[in-house]
Amino acid sequence: MATDQVDEAAVDRGITRTAVVIALRDDLRIADCIASIDEDVEIVLALNGPSDAVLKLIADHPRPLTVTEIEDVGNLGAAYNAGAAATDRQYLLLMDSDCTFAPGVVRAMVRAVLTEPVVKGQVVYGESDGLLSRLTARVREFDEGDYVSALSPPLIYNRAIVDHIGGYHFDELIHWCEDREFDFRLQLAGIPVMYLPEARIFHDAQHGFANMRSYFRYGVGEGIAQETGVFTTPAVPVLWRLFEATRTLVHCARDKGAGAAAYYALLKVAFHAGTAHHLLNDPYRVRDRYPASAKRARMVRSIPQHSTRLTKAQLRRLRRAHWEAGRRIEKVEDLSVFHPDAAGPAAVSAVGEARQQQV
Repeated sequence: MATDQVDEAAVDRGITRTAVVIALRDDLRIADCIASIDEDVEIVLALNGPSDAVLKLIADHPRPLTVTEIEDVGNLGAAYNAGAAATDRQYLLLMDSDCTFAPGVVRAMVRAVLTEPVVKGQVVYGESDGLLSRLTARVREFDEGDYVSALSPPLIYNRAIVDHIGGYHFDELIHWCEDREFDFRLQLAGIPVMYLPEARIFHDAQHGFANMRSYFRYGVGEGIAQETGVFTTPAVPVLWRLFEATRTLVHCARDKGAGAAAYYALLKVAFHAGTAHHLLNDPYRVRDRYPASAKRARMVRSIPQHSTRLTKAQLRRLRRAHWEAGRRIEKVEDLSVFHPDAAGPAAVSAVGEARQQQV
């Protein structure tokens, strides 16, 4: 493996070039999240509508914190962009305030990103005694954790990739689906996501119907992304959604059980209700900010809501949509451009040889 070629001195240099970026509003669990960061990396808090309690926690915190703030409450993409702008570190590790790192994970992810442009870890979803909490964990595993993607957290990437994926980290028009759109642009550029399952973070248990609110918001983000053409729009919406939902629920029942599939059906309803809410009400008032080039990218076989893997036809359609918007996202032919000096010449040479053998 390429990471085996990276010595500890190289990892130490990588640590000094890494920032953990956390979007934060009113979640006091941020204290536990920060406490789990066991390396001397820069910690960037991107605030969006912080509560007084959060502001006091930050002011009293013993560790040095880089703090930036946006006015657009709930806009995770804008928060991450602000966090990226607030630091000059080469490697950005995205994290959530309701999660904690397992010991050694930060170092493991830095080690991996020295030789791979994007690295995704594993989320372990917490559970309480309640049925909905257990079902939420199963559905989250199915919907986000059982396949490799650039959904965050935990996600670390070399910021040099931005020049190859349209010139921006996250689309600030899209609320709640910003990492999904980021994943699509990685695929357009041919930039792989390395999966590091041993890099585990622990997500706090979710209770009640809080997860349905999340899916409702994802539906709003889906609606915005379809209108701006960075997601595809089904040419025959009702038939496609019935087909896609049926197929997804069957797979969920097979992999996670009938109870999880039944709960996921409710989440599907919340998701599509969110999309309809955006179409009717534009709750985040984004339509006035759409670029003049914004238009739907229609196709019969649209991108499923479950999974981020694009077909060749979907890649072609999204590439054309970006080109029409003035963003030429070309496939990166030589991924060694992302190998930093910190990895050392031996590691760079080893990775280059490995990729030649794969070809």
